[in-house]
Amino acid sequence: MDLPSKKQFPFVAFSDWLRFIVEKDQLEYLVGVKDISDMQKNLHTFWDRYKSVCPDHEIYHRASAHQLQLNMCIPVLHHGDEGRGLKKKQIMVLSVHGALGKGCRRSTSDDPLKLNLVGNTFLTHYLFCAMPIYLYNECPEAFYMMLDIQAEEFKNLFETGMVINNRRFFICCLGVKGDSPYISKAGMMERSFTRRPTRPSSKKAATGICHLCLAGKEDFEVDVPFEEYGVELPGWLPTVGLVKPWANPSPLLKIPFKHGVESAEFFHFDLFHNWHSGMGKYYIASAVIVCMELIDLSIDGAFEFLSEDFMAYCRKKKESPYHKKLTKSLFGVEGSFKDCPDAAWSKGDFTRLLCQWFEDYCSREVVGKTLDPLYLKCVTYLYLSKLFLKVCGVFDFYFSVVTCEDLPNISCMHAACHVTCSLRLRLSPSSQSMPASPLCTMRVFSSNRKKLVLSQTMA
Repeated sequence: MDLPSKKQFPFVAFSDWLRFIVEKDQLEYLVGVKDISDMQKNLHTFWDRYKSVCPDHEIYHRASAHQLQLNMCIPVLHHGDEGRGLKKKQIMVLSVHGALGKGCRRSTSDDPLKLNLVGNTFLTHYLFCAMPIYLYNECPEAFYMMLDIQAEEFKNLFETGMVINNRRFFICCLGVKGDSPYISKAGMMERSFTRRPTRPSSKKAATGICHLCLAGKEDFEVDVPFEEYGVELPGWLPTVGLVKPWANPSPLLKIPFKHGVESAEFFHFDLFHNWHSGMGKYYIASAVIVCMELIDLSIDGAFEFLSEDFMAYCRKKKESPYHKKLTKSLFGVEGSFKDCPDAAWSKGDFTRLLCQWFEDYCSREVVGKTLDPLYLKCVTYLYLSKLFLKVCGVFDFYFSVVTCEDLPNISCMHAACHVTCSLRLRLSPSSQSMPASPLCTMRVFSSNRKKLVLSQTMA
C-alpha cells in the first residue's frame, strides 16, 4: 500500500488471516471451538442473544433478506493502541480479534459462549499493521488511509463473505475498542477527554468530554456538567446519543453497524482501562490519604508505615510492584494531609495492586477500628468497585438475568459511595476518564435490564 508518508507500506489483510485459520484448521483461535458444526451452533446462539442488545444491527436485516447465514457470520472487533517501540518512540498497532474465545482464567461457567481472554495474544489477535509515529504524526492522512482499507475489507466480508473450502464465511465487526486516546483519534471525535476545560472560563464554549453523551458541552441548550454523578439520573444521561461527536465521519463508520444510521456506540470505551488509569487511580490515591489520618504518626512516619505494610503484602502475594515505596510525591501530598491527593504513577497495573493491598490493609486497620462514616465509605466503595469489575471480568459472554438485575444497583451504589468519600477526591483534567465517560459506559450497558451480551468491547 502506498501511503503519503511511505511507499509500499506493508499490512496483513484480515481475509488472509481468515483463509489461513480455516485452511489450517485453527478456528478455535477465532471462535473458541475447533469444529465447524460447533462453531455454527455457537454463532446461532450468539446472534440470537446479541439481538436483545442491538436489535437494529444491519446483520438482522440482511439475515431476514436471506443475504447471509447467521451461523456462518463470525463476530470480531477492531482494536487499536499506540504503544512504545525502539527508543521509546510511539508506534500505532492495529489488530483484529474474535469476540468469542475460550473464556477467562476465573470463569467457571458451562455456557458455550465465552470471552476471548485466554491464550497467547499472538494466536488470538491478528495484526493488521504497525505504524511508527513518523508515518502519521506529520501526515495523519496515512493513518486514516489504513483505517479506510480495513473498513472496506470488513464491509466486503460482511456483505459478500469469503469462500474457503467450499463454505462461505462472513465477518461482522461489532465495534472499535481501545483506550480513550485511540477512540478519540480513530473516531475523529470533536468531543473527547482532550477537550476538557482547563480554565475556570474561556471565550470559546467547551465542546464536551464524552463521545457518547454531551457531558461538559457548554453551548448546549441546558447545563450538562460532566462532574455530576452519584445520582440516579445525572444531567448527561438523557443526552446519550443525542448529537453526533464528529463533524466528518471516521472511515471506520463504513463498517456496517446499525441499520441506516451512523452511531457513536460503534466506538467502545475500555471500562477496565478507564478504571485503572482513571477513576480507580484517583480514588485509591484519595482513599489512602483519607485513611492515613487514622495513623497516629507524622505524614512522613505514616508513609513509612504504609510502605512497609505494602511491601510486606507484595512479598506475601509474590508481587513485583513498579514502585517499591509509597511516597508523598507519588500521592501528591508534599505538604500535609490537607493537600489534594494526586496519583503520580503511570502504570494501570499499579492501581490494581494498590487496590488489592488497600483492601487487605482496611480489613486489618480500618474496619472495626472506627465508626466514622467517611472511612467506612472508602472501604465500601472499594468493595463495590471490586464487585462491579469482578462481574464484568469473570462472567462469560452472556450475563444471567439475575446478574443483569443486580448490575444497575451495584453501579448506582458504586457512584453514590464515590461521591460520599470524594471530599478529597481529585479528578485530574489530564485523566483519560473524566467522570461522565466511564460512568456513561457503565450506566448505558448496566441499566438495560434485558438479557445482556457483555462483549469483548468492554474488556
